[in-house]
Amino acid sequence: MSKVYVKRTTAPSKNDKNYYSGNVFYQSGYGMPNCTCYAFGRWQELLGKKPNLSTSNAENWYGKNDGYKRGKTPKLGAVVCWRKGQAGNSSDGAGHVAIVEEIYSDGS
Repeated sequence: MSKVYVKRTTAPSKNDKNYYSGNVFYQSGYGMPNCTCYAFGRWQELLGKKPNLSTSNAENWYGKNDGYKRGKTPKLGAVVCWRKGQAGNSSDGAGHVAIVEEIYSDGS
């Protein structure tokens, strides 16, 4: 990740390969605005290379042995993972992932 973190506040353009043509989720039919496609693309954008993240349902990302650190303290650019039913929608079916774009002074 770059030394200066720049949060994303707009949707990526359709010609951004991180989110579209160069994204494994987009290539397999689970493209934008699917959360896994976005999170994979955002990490790819931040790292400057293909990440070693799960290519499975969102709820399976945390358990993948991918070599990335795990924790409960938010970090800019980190992937946040929720199990099915934990992201405010009990029928979400496959969990949810997101990228930490901002951390407030209270730590949230």
